[in-house]
Amino acid sequence: MLALTHRPKKKALPVWAQSGVTHVVTLLGEKEGALSVGESVTDAGLDWIWITLAGAEPPEGDRMVEVRSGLEKVVGALAAGGRVVMHCSAGIHRTGMMGHAVLRLTGLDEVQAVATLRRLRQVTADGVGEHRLVWSDTLLDRRP
Repeated sequence: MLALTHRPKKKALPVWAQSGVTHVVTLLGEKEGALSVGESVTDAGLDWIWITLAGAEPPEGDRMVEVRSGLEKVVGALAAGGRVVMHCSAGIHRTGMMGHAVLRLTGLDEVQAVATLRRLRQVTADGVGEHRLVWSDTLLDRRP
């Protein structure tokens, strides 16, 4: 199960753990408090995956290897039956881009991935931006 949201409040994390969430994926830069989020996530007993994204634009160049590695961890968690919540700050641009990438990497075609993104979080699907969705296909082109 994949869920998409905005930056979680610290008090929400134990509730997520009690409801069966297993992993939280943070798509924030260090200056945005990502490490603090990670500490709160692990304090709540959840596994934390951090994909460092300091801005809303698609990563390029050397960053692609790091981002791809993080996304593969998310795909692995989902394949193992994990219940994963992915967030950035507002839960729109970065969350939509990376959520879509995860859906594509799990084997959904473009139409299915966009429809699933819309079901997961309408505001994210509406605001993500087409160029961020297109970016996901660059990951598919670089599969090992």
